[in-house]
Amino acid sequence: MSHGLIVRSNEAFTTSALYNVLPRGVSKGWEPQVRIFEGSTRVCELMSKTDDLPWYRVVFEWVDGGDVATTTDKRFFAQTVMMKGTRDLNKTIQSSGEFFEVLVQSSNDGTLVALELRITDPQEDQNFRDLLFRIREEYEMIDEMLGGTDSSDEYGDFVGN
Repeated sequence: MSHGLIVRSNEAFTTSALYNVLPRGVSKGWEPQVRIFEGSTRVCELMSKTDDLPWYRVVFEWVDGGDVATTTDKRFFAQTVMMKGTRDLNKTIQSSGEFFEVLVQSSNDGTLVALELRITDPQEDQNFRDLLFRIREEYEMIDEMLGGTDSSDEYGDFVGN
């Protein structure tokens, strides 16, 4: 995380996997999807030391023997961009029926890659959906208070971004 941010809270979903997303215009519908990650998904609420607006980021971590791996550099797989408002949330995480399409940053160069997020435990899946609903409601309330604009337009990048 950046130097100007603190992690206010994070919620873990331990039964998640990421799959490739088949291109809609090119796919014939019969090509198999490939699981490229299985581990823990964390939704982190981030706060700036200089601003009260909440920002969110989803982090994907390898799991080692039922628990998150202990060494930070070994457990990190990928993360989403910082979601700073309604537009960022809608662009980064989209429901695609029973799963989610998530834009994640490549760990090497920051390139955005669309992947399908599947949470296999029904209770965790419902908790994830509830959390996304609460985040969306929070951003929509902020948008209304700012006069109907997307809250991500009103604030610049945090220190260290």
